[in-house]
Amino acid sequence: MKANGVTARVASPRVLKPGEARILNFLLSLECQLLVRSSGILNALLEKRHPFLIGDFSLNAANSLSAAEYLKFVARLTPTHDLNAAQVADLARDAGAENIEAVAYQHLPVFHTEHCVFCRFLSEGTSYKDCGRPCEKHRVELRDHEGRSHPVMADVGCRNTVFGAEAQEASAHLDLWRAAGIRHFRLEFVHESGAQVTEVARLFELALRGKIGAAQLGRELKAVAPEGTTQGSLFVAPGYLELPVLQ
Repeated sequence: MKANGVTARVASPRVLKPGEARILNFLLSLECQLLVRSSGILNALLEKRHPFLIGDFSLNAANSLSAAEYLKFVARLTPTHDLNAAQVADLARDAGAENIEAVAYQHLPVFHTEHCVFCRFLSEGTSYKDCGRPCEKHRVELRDHEGRSHPVMADVGCRNTVFGAEAQEASAHLDLWRAAGIRHFRLEFVHESGAQVTEVARLFELALRGKIGAAQLGRELKAVAPEGTTQGSLFVAPGYLELPVLQ
């Protein structure tokens, strides 16, 4: 990628345990941008010479105060998934839109576990030392009672993340985010094919250039995504700022 002039980025694990400094050393050896997924990893990176850092949603920046603290150490920050799309726009206005990186397409991580299903079911081994790394050769999905397939992926620490089947996409909120000044958007993929990745990226490029509207973007993304799409945590419910009277 670097040889072709493409800016490479690597995501850190979601968890770093004592004695796993080798993982940090590996990430730093890649000499590329890092997506930081935990405050512990961020703290460890700050003690070393590090590259361009982007704080991920799992740092749980939900307001301008927490965002300001993290932005002392990272170049950009992705808001927590506890915020809906309108609240993401509000945070961008408060924290500085140039500092916000919004995820416009992704499969939400819904479960993270130490247990490696690749090692357990696709190997005779018991750890990374003797499993043969089946996670690098096989694709695993968990199928629910409705027939939806939820992708499973292993990280560099051999921990597994289960992702939601539907892709969460922000077509209905893209104009709102841009009006709030957000200019950094991220697309994340799990089991999409190369052709699907190319098409999703093309559709967002057309939308950001004003060539297609939000409604068309939403329709075409639903047709392209492997299991369809959803607004997910971005959904803005009517009257979401109103608190019910407690009885």
